[in-house]
Amino acid sequence: MSKLRILLATFVVTLGLAVHDLSIALGQSTDELNSFPSLENVFEVKGINAVTMSPSGQEILYTLNTVDLSGNNSDMDIWMVKKAGVKWEDPIRLTNHEDADTNPQWHPDGKKFAFLSSGREPGTRRNGTSENITSAEREGSASNKIMLMSLMGGEPSELLQHSTNIASYQWSPDGNYIAFRASDPQSEQTKSTRRSGRDINIEDEPGNYSNLWLFDISENTTSKLTEGNTYTVGSFSWSHANDKIAFSATPSDQPFDSWKSDLFLIDLSSLETKPQKLTSNPGPDSNPYWSPDDEYIFYMGQQTDSYQVGMNRMWKISSEGGRPEEVSPKSDIQAGRYRFNDQGTGAYFETTTGTTRGLFHVELANRQTQRVTPDSGVRSRFTFSSDLKIGAYIFEDPTRPAEIYVAEFLEDAASGMGEELRVTSHNLHAEKFAVGKTETIQWKNKIDGKEVEGVLLYPVGWSSGDGPRATVVKIHGGPSGVYVENFQAGSSGADAQRYAGDGYFVLLPNPRGSSGYGEAGLQAVVQDWGGLDFQDIMSGVDHLVDQGYAHTDSLGVMGWSYGGYMTAWTVTQTKRFKAAVAGAAITENIAMWGTQDIQHVFEAYFGGGPYEPGLWEVYQRSNPLAFIQNATTPTMVIHGENDPRVPPNQARIFYRGLKANGVETKLVWLPRTGHGPREPGLQFERSKAQKDWMDQHIRKFRPIT
Repeated sequence: MSKLRILLATFVVTLGLAVHDLSIALGQSTDELNSFPSLENVFEVKGINAVTMSPSGQEILYTLNTVDLSGNNSDMDIWMVKKAGVKWEDPIRLTNHEDADTNPQWHPDGKKFAFLSSGREPGTRRNGTSENITSAEREGSASNKIMLMSLMGGEPSELLQHSTNIASYQWSPDGNYIAFRASDPQSEQTKSTRRSGRDINIEDEPGNYSNLWLFDISENTTSKLTEGNTYTVGSFSWSHANDKIAFSATPSDQPFDSWKSDLFLIDLSSLETKPQKLTSNPGPDSNPYWSPDDEYIFYMGQQTDSYQVGMNRMWKISSEGGRPEEVSPKSDIQAGRYRFNDQGTGAYFETTTGTTRGLFHVELANRQTQRVTPDSGVRSRFTFSSDLKIGAYIFEDPTRPAEIYVAEFLEDAASGMGEELRVTSHNLHAEKFAVGKTETIQWKNKIDGKEVEGVLLYPVGWSSGDGPRATVVKIHGGPSGVYVENFQAGSSGADAQRYAGDGYFVLLPNPRGSSGYGEAGLQAVVQDWGGLDFQDIMSGVDHLVDQGYAHTDSLGVMGWSYGGYMTAWTVTQTKRFKAAVAGAAITENIAMWGTQDIQHVFEAYFGGGPYEPGLWEVYQRSNPLAFIQNATTPTMVIHGENDPRVPPNQARIFYRGLKANGVETKLVWLPRTGHGPREPGLQFERSKAQKDWMDQHIRKFRPIT
């Protein structure tokens, strides 16, 4: 039997109706009324990230991102919320720097913390002097530097300014050192060539390699731990005994090499010895971290000789080397990083299942898993006190925007967690933006009968007696993306409540290929883009029509990246939709294979390159441009001018194909943009263009209540 998770309280709908009646009484037009929440409102929601709890569990650091839409910029600062007695105090802002302060990390003593900061002028060292700030550091003052701040108060001091950008860092367990990853500086020859205007770029040539460095805090010195041009360093982790560092590395910094990672080990007691290679798996081995006793290194990986579509597995390998052993949960889920108990017998991890995300526990002896948090909403970014008795995390659901919550966690994982307590209130004002009832729904694919799931938003105040309404289908990217029960008025990319507030139904489908539905679900679209995944979505539309929700003459479809591909595919396969917006869309598969930056991913989905026997036909049967003559739907195409993932020729060729076939179309270029806009102004314009196109072409079919 189909289950429904109704996630919006009745009083919100009632409130929406009351506001509707009051607005009409005051002479407000229905267009003005239905603009709530507005696109500007969406940018009022603050982004919470980088949550980290102190070892004692009495303080929580986090970053808060605030957007200045009129200034086309954003500001990220570090905040703290702390416990006083039995109560949590109001959050306090610790940094007030106009650029970005990110990645706070507690010193092991819990009395101070470090963080990365960009855009700061070279300042004083932690001893209050400007001693040892070199000219190279001054030249690199725009790059990230490591700052230090005490809980006792005062301004942060500069701990380390490196000659190049510091990408990541980590305290040693004893707090005496910091390991960090940074790219190599440009050679003098490279600088000279650029100055003379003779700098050329060679396709597939590596860029700057990243290496691992060690900063001795008491000596105020740095030493380079890795060298050469045989690999570039990725993630890394200290052993608990402070004597070793495990790290992952890829052959180069190029995206096409990103899956070829292996694990290495540095022995800090003998730095003259080159790092020991622990794994030689052709597939990816990455994100290492240590067991509590330092005997094993745990990591994510795939035992494969080529890049494959599928879930990463959890593995462990002896710190002395040897044969890896899989330690993944036996459940068909993608486990995140383990957070071990002191004995190393069990661990917490978080993952997405269906439309929810939460915390799970695994017993390492038998690899059996158990869900710890409720099966609703999105709980993420879990961080714990050193004894695992209290944890903090970000929680949001369709009616509540993201805030930080805390809960006690019991020794017996079967007992779950204690009461959830919200400790921040940065976005409470945005709760009123959740005007449309939201629920998770299921339907059957009409071709093979497979159950499909998605999230449905209702028009504000809608009841069954109101009849069908205009409906927009928003398709996620990936294909391995997933729609979850999050707050759909929290960003320019999660703005479905704008449509619900303006009288639309919005369907957010999770067709096969989505994450959160097991390995077979991920792999179900291999060599079948635009096949049963397309039918999953169309069967969802049929379901909405059968339920009396969707008006057959007022259907719109839109998406970004793979969602853009599916939008382009849809308009060449059916005439049911009256409006479409294809964003960053793959529209011509052969050209996409030859011009993108992650060719290995495309080949994994299509079974190889188009030149291989039988695969030209596989590429072509899923190729939107090959069916362009069938298109009739008015289609807007939006694309970043500098997109390396889905190159801009994909947008132009589809636009010209539509135009040549007499289809109403419009091509919108986003300047200074890669695979998605980062500037608030361009995020705004993209979202505005998407909804304007829908309003223009299907608004006239939407009854006004």
